[in-house]
Amino acid sequence: MLFKNCVQIAFIVSLLSLSNNIYAQAKKVQDSIRTISLQAASIFAKEPLKSPSKEINRKDLDLIQSRTLGETLSHIPGIQNSYFGPNSGAPVIRSLSGNRVKVLSNGLSINDLSGMSPNLNIHIDMDNVLGIDVYKGNASILFGGKAIAGAINLKDNTIPSVLSSDKLHGKVIVETGTNSGARQAVDINGSIKKRWAWHFGGMNHSNKDLKIPGNTKAPIAYDPKIDHLTQSLAQVHVDTETTRNLTLYPYISKFVLDNMDNPEWGLSEADLYTFQENSAINGVVVPNPMNDKYIPGQDPNTPLSTTVVKGIRDYAPVEKGIMPNSHSESRGANIGTSYIGDNFYVGVGYRGLEGYYGIPGFAQSTKQEHTHDAVVSEIEYSPINTRTRSNTLLFEGEFRPRTALISSLKVNYMTQFSDDRELVGIYMVNKFDTRRHTGRAEIEQGVWKFLSGTSGFDFSSMKMKGTGTLRYLPNNLSREFGAFTLQRIDFKPVQINLGYRHDWIAKRAMPDETYKRSRGLSGGKLSARDFGLNHFNTDLLWNMSKVAYFKASFIHAERAPDVNELYAGNDHFAIMLEENGDDRLDKEIARTYELGGGINFDGFRIAVSHYRTAFENYMYLAHTGLSRAGGFLVKEWRSSDTEINGWEAEFSYKSTWGKGRTWGLSSFFDLVKNENTSDDKLRKWAEGDYMPNLPTSRYSFTSTVGFKKIDLNLSFDRFLEQRYLGKNINPEPSMPAYSMLAARITYQTMIKGVGFEYYMFGNNLLNVEARPQNSFLKYLAPLPGRNISFGIKALL
Repeated sequence: MLFKNCVQIAFIVSLLSLSNNIYAQAKKVQDSIRTISLQAASIFAKEPLKSPSKEINRKDLDLIQSRTLGETLSHIPGIQNSYFGPNSGAPVIRSLSGNRVKVLSNGLSINDLSGMSPNLNIHIDMDNVLGIDVYKGNASILFGGKAIAGAINLKDNTIPSVLSSDKLHGKVIVETGTNSGARQAVDINGSIKKRWAWHFGGMNHSNKDLKIPGNTKAPIAYDPKIDHLTQSLAQVHVDTETTRNLTLYPYISKFVLDNMDNPEWGLSEADLYTFQENSAINGVVVPNPMNDKYIPGQDPNTPLSTTVVKGIRDYAPVEKGIMPNSHSESRGANIGTSYIGDNFYVGVGYRGLEGYYGIPGFAQSTKQEHTHDAVVSEIEYSPINTRTRSNTLLFEGEFRPRTALISSLKVNYMTQFSDDRELVGIYMVNKFDTRRHTGRAEIEQGVWKFLSGTSGFDFSSMKMKGTGTLRYLPNNLSREFGAFTLQRIDFKPVQINLGYRHDWIAKRAMPDETYKRSRGLSGGKLSARDFGLNHFNTDLLWNMSKVAYFKASFIHAERAPDVNELYAGNDHFAIMLEENGDDRLDKEIARTYELGGGINFDGFRIAVSHYRTAFENYMYLAHTGLSRAGGFLVKEWRSSDTEINGWEAEFSYKSTWGKGRTWGLSSFFDLVKNENTSDDKLRKWAEGDYMPNLPTSRYSFTSTVGFKKIDLNLSFDRFLEQRYLGKNINPEPSMPAYSMLAARITYQTMIKGVGFEYYMFGNNLLNVEARPQNSFLKYLAPLPGRNISFGIKALL
């Protein structure tokens, strides 16, 4: 409550500051609307040695206007949204996510629990993000094993590195939507005298349960042919009546007749009938009596029993047109200051974030015991909720000695205290308090003839303490340290990058007497594990002419299993599974080959790439075929060989005609396959030839038009039906193909020296029922329905 009040007070103060600034500037005369755009020139801005695959600036982020990081990045080829409900979504890079995609803030790892539990949204304030660097498949040298699929670096302004000529500048945003709730955000920056810069930002967002086009659950949930594992995923009870064909059994078991009334055996009339001619009783073989209902000579394909579905019931009531438990509340504040000298800067900052939101699924807070007369309808299910809080302290500094040997030296440090909880209804079932420290130091070499490079080290530690008798992880400790070097050899027109990194990883389980393990594998002996990881890569870029290029790369990367893959051992309520780790798992090894090329000419850009990654000991959460009382499937972490390959293609064109008039068109297509290449019979039986929940192929078109004070953006995305289907013990059904249409229009104006943007945008304008194939919740909840939002942004 105190944190919430502080954010609200700070927001009011910012609005007052804005009104005072408007009054102070009322007499100023502005030349044109172009003064709205603040072009900040940082004296420390320089393109990194290892350029990202994609850079998203603040203007692009405003156009995308998404709720989560995964949704924001899903408009990039090769990246899709994990979609764990509308309030939580992480990036999926080339079918890989979780502990394989590293999310960073200004180069430092955000060590939250989102990689272990997809319901926990990544701790960021998107309104404070200046831009995003996206690394696809080539980031392990810079960022370690958890970037084995790629990395996302969020560049924010908590610690300013820019001295503005204005004493005060920034923005205030107020927004509301028909199906997205309300949002307010503040971003204020300023300077004190000639050297000090400061920043303050905050945001507040809330929404009630969201609207959807039709039913919350997929049609398969109410199909009488639904299998028992999919019943658990769709959270339905299927009431059946099974009638055995007694005319097919020639004998009646003498053993069952004699022990029918013995409670130790728990036998019933259904156990009487048998194909066995004899029974063994106390070590003596005795003949079984004949079944007088037996009819000989029947067709051998006659089924032994007939099952009739009498009804299908949801775990908890759902309402058509409403996504259950999709409410959300989130707020945050960030503040920082820095001293900027001629060839250095140093600064400190603070970020505070909290959120409370629902998962569109239900669970029991306690398990029911199996009894012969148990009545399923008496079991009560409550909605699953998540509550998160984090407080982060930051330090950042950079020194440019301007020598031939060293171009720059940069140091970052972050300490974070987090509280992550899973609740069933209002009752807490598990809680994890984590304390994290992470740091990074980089030295950028001066350019010497054809050689340049970056070297450094990073470290992180995380201590996790859990409470709650139903938590799925024991107390644990993780420590990671890595050292790397990346060198560029430039023989124009050919450029070669060579890199190497080594990581030292330690994982420790520290269970206490309150930790209760499941009946499954549950982490084995919870053994201490240490890993040494090696990474190396080589990239070649050949600029064949001024308009065409060719690139090739090879990457060897390794990843250690994380604490959930090693030590998990209880009900993970947020993902509605009993999750079991295995402390014997070995490190994961990936070897990636990638080829690509493109053309850039007179506003046209075409790029195509093909990649292939061979994994050894690929870790995945596997089906066991078991389910516990309460509807939770039992899964355990296993490893086997896998191959991932795919294609990505992009096209774009930009044109300008006349003053203040622009037009652009872009399109992309992507395809990915995650294929089982092992001889593991268990995996063939449980998961099939492909990993289930693969992202589907898709194509996209986006058009932008700028006409003086008006900007218009229109995007269309087509998600195809999945052809490469795996298994969830039973064959995985494919979700229908769907199309998504979005649009945004912005009008810019000036009022008394202050710039204003009025905007309106819409998502899912076709109001289609869309269920991403790669979503774990695809049977429970589609994407939100049509939303039209309106907003005002004031620019100081």
